[in-house]
Amino acid sequence: MISINSDNEKEAEYRKYLFNEDIKFIRQMLIMSLILYSSFGIVDRILEVSNIDIFIIIRFYIIAPLVIIIYSLSYHRSFYLVYQYLLVILYVVAGIGIVVMLTLAPDIFSYYGGLFLVFGYGYFLLRIKWQFVTIGSIVILIVYYILSFNHLGDYINDVLVYSIFYITFIIIAISGSYTFTKYRKERYLQETNLIGDNIILEKQIYENLLDIENSNYITIYSLAKLAESRDKFIGDHIERVGKLSLALAKNINKSIYKLNNCIKSDFIRSIELASTLHDIGKVGIPEHILMKSSKYNKEEREIMSKHCMLGSTTLREIQNKYSKNDFINMGIEICESHHENWDGSGYPRKLKGKDIPFAARIVAVIDVYDALISERPYKKAWTKEDSKKEIEKLSGTKFDSNIVDAFLSCNVCNE
Repeated sequence: MISINSDNEKEAEYRKYLFNEDIKFIRQMLIMSLILYSSFGIVDRILEVSNIDIFIIIRFYIIAPLVIIIYSLSYHRSFYLVYQYLLVILYVVAGIGIVVMLTLAPDIFSYYGGLFLVFGYGYFLLRIKWQFVTIGSIVILIVYYILSFNHLGDYINDVLVYSIFYITFIIIAISGSYTFTKYRKERYLQETNLIGDNIILEKQIYENLLDIENSNYITIYSLAKLAESRDKFIGDHIERVGKLSLALAKNINKSIYKLNNCIKSDFIRSIELASTLHDIGKVGIPEHILMKSSKYNKEEREIMSKHCMLGSTTLREIQNKYSKNDFINMGIEICESHHENWDGSGYPRKLKGKDIPFAARIVAVIDVYDALISERPYKKAWTKEDSKKEIEKLSGTKFDSNIVDAFLSCNVCNE
């Protein structure tokens, strides 16, 4: 009996520890969710969805008040006892709200992407127990299937295809969330056993590890894949860009890194994941432009060019919370500047020469190379030999010549 009571007391202490550590972050995420969920009302108007009144009711008369109520309750001392239940209710209601929206506007693929964002938010940002959020996800999917089979008969194939993505994402998210939960428990147990002079040093190490964990690698990768999934023509582009960017970075001489005030060993630890974020801003590009199977006209090119700033703006919101995260910091540079040209003729800021971030210059070469060797509806795939010649031809004008030299001598890039 004494052992059982002792275990219960330890578990209660651990729950209080998690709550005290998470509550500030949860409040921040509630505010951000209120802003994001409400601001997407602007997207509703831009897309000129029908039944806009229903969308307004969901966003501003159901979700927004619920978030405000939970946020207000978070300052009450009894919130500790019920916060998991309240957060999972918010998660389910928000998810069902998106399901209703995509049921009413099945032609607008943005709402299918919106459901991805809700799942990601629940698993990685609201700090809900993975068991609770999984039950909530199942409820959301059940409602999704019921509404789809009753009202989206003409879109049933799309429903089934997106279901595969949703289920796969949830399985990955369960694994990530469970691993994070297990890590936090182990960290807590080790922290409580730290004694003597080592406790300060050990605690700093664990805090740094937690900060890395909080960067949510799975969420970052899932957002990058979400941007890619909206463009049906590019295949596994982000994986190839990540792999080739890492290979190219490794092949660049240390002296070039020194010229660019970079440490090679630190740089290559971040470039692969950071490079996958280069096109994340495409999530904000209108569907009819992103899915166009022919070349863009002038107006469409101008709209598409906005994806650089859209992506970097989104990542800066994350940077505000994880300013020490090298992946996010490098990802912002790449996202914003991978279409800048060495001679200053690129976009969005007309940067020139070394004013273009070093990581962005690397990804610029890889991004163009992968586009050349890939087939598109409006062009055939170039041979690797012709593509390399084109990259070499653009050295010193579009690309940094030092990076082009390293690219041409890189075995992995030219396999």
